[in-house]
Amino acid sequence: MSVAAPLLEVEDLHVAYGQVEAVRGVSLRVDEGQIVTLIGPNGAGKTSILSALAGLVKPRAGRVRLGGVDVTGLPAHRTVAAGLVLVPEGRAILGRMTIEENLRLAGERRQAAGALAVAIEEQYRRFPVLGERRRQLAGSLSGGQQQMLAFARALLSRPRVLLLDEPSMGLSPILVQQIFETIREIHRGGTTILLVEQNARLALSVSSFGYVIEHGRLALQGAAAELAIDARVQAAYLGG
Repeated sequence: MSVAAPLLEVEDLHVAYGQVEAVRGVSLRVDEGQIVTLIGPNGAGKTSILSALAGLVKPRAGRVRLGGVDVTGLPAHRTVAAGLVLVPEGRAILGRMTIEENLRLAGERRQAAGALAVAIEEQYRRFPVLGERRRQLAGSLSGGQQQMLAFARALLSRPRVLLLDEPSMGLSPILVQQIFETIREIHRGGTTILLVEQNARLALSVSSFGYVIEHGRLALQGAAAELAIDARVQAAYLGG
């Protein structure tokens, strides 16, 4: 029986900053419709992997394919156009612009004006608090609201794979739960997701497959449910 090709395939990826090699030969795949998570300690190379996929840093070696097309080393704007869209750690919203301006700027290169207006209203229905405050400066929003804006902005770019880097960073436990429910909702809407998250337990709970990254290398991989009960993962990342 033939195995379907992955939507996103990363082969022997190496990322370096000068003489410091942050990612050392990582290979992974994300099938269409999946949530796949990368877990591991701080400094393991997880963010560097996402940065390379998003075109923010150029890999030293390796291949990245999206839908079978080689997108290795494309600049960020072409990576977004191809369908790899990053919500970065810290959200990186434009604080001196309004919510509406943030959203229009995100979508204007990907959609015609009429379609963009409809798409923005769809995000306001998804995130009602953004619709209620659409003329408010983005920098005045709470951390959780800024994360919602970052999600909405990314979705307006119509991602084939949504890359999420530490979406719960700096949020209260209640807001973390809300953000993860939002991730589940986005996934239920048909979006494929590659997730980097410090809360390994929550990340594995929403994912179908996981990779453990340590010292820039792949240490473990498997079904998320199996990783969650793996003694090594429990001891290192789940407090068990």
